[in-house]
Amino acid sequence: MRKAFTLIELVVSIGILAMVLSFAGVIFRVSIDSHRTAIANAEIMQKLRAITDQLNADFKSIASSYGGYIGFNTDKYTIDGVTTNINSDCIAFFTNGDYKSTSQYGGKTISGNAACVFYGPADPNSFSRLLKPQDKILLRRQTILTADAPEAGSDPRGEYYITTLTEWRIQPPFSNPRDWVKRPHIDPGNLKEQFVMYLAQGADNFTIQFAETDSSGKIGWSRHEDGTPGDIRTNALKFTFTLYDSRGVIRKGRTFTHIVYLGS
Repeated sequence: MRKAFTLIELVVSIGILAMVLSFAGVIFRVSIDSHRTAIANAEIMQKLRAITDQLNADFKSIASSYGGYIGFNTDKYTIDGVTTNINSDCIAFFTNGDYKSTSQYGGKTISGNAACVFYGPADPNSFSRLLKPQDKILLRRQTILTADAPEAGSDPRGEYYITTLTEWRIQPPFSNPRDWVKRPHIDPGNLKEQFVMYLAQGADNFTIQFAETDSSGKIGWSRHEDGTPGDIRTNALKFTFTLYDSRGVIRKGRTFTHIVYLGS
């Protein structure tokens, strides 16, 4: 007689094989998810470094005696009957350094030793749809202040503006200070022209708070109500924002806080 597997042994072996394959599939799926999460976290951390390094560099060279301006904005979104408040604060201030334009004007690169720097989200009306958090854009605009440049391209919200720090302070180009921190309108069909302003994509709930001392001498963080102006008259600023990866792997994103000290 020939020896062979019995039907019961065959069924048991198939069951064990199915269990092994099932466990292997779970381990493989967990490994893939962990890999995707690690890549998403690396992307978010790269955005965080880009934002914080740029903030540190700009505020390190701030022309503190010339002040600045903060625009507090809160956007309300109602989705499926649920209203969500998203902060979209903006800030503009003067810095000193060696600045050059990314484009040429009149056949030459514009340079200067002072600039007006703007941070803030893009105008939500720039897009025809409600953006997902990973599609929102945080902008940094650098307007070089110079006396030697073509008149035609001079714009206080452009790459350069024909003026000096002192002249800007004496005679600001905006009648309303809030116009200084007006959120830029981004043309989705002409991103090449505006790419110079892109700091990070996937940045949401950009919130600015300033250090304030109460009557008892205790220092705390404050933020004005929506639409209320705020001058930069503080020793420190706190930036809070949520970063998302481009694939939406980390659905709720990661929220970070970065503090910049402005001196005494």
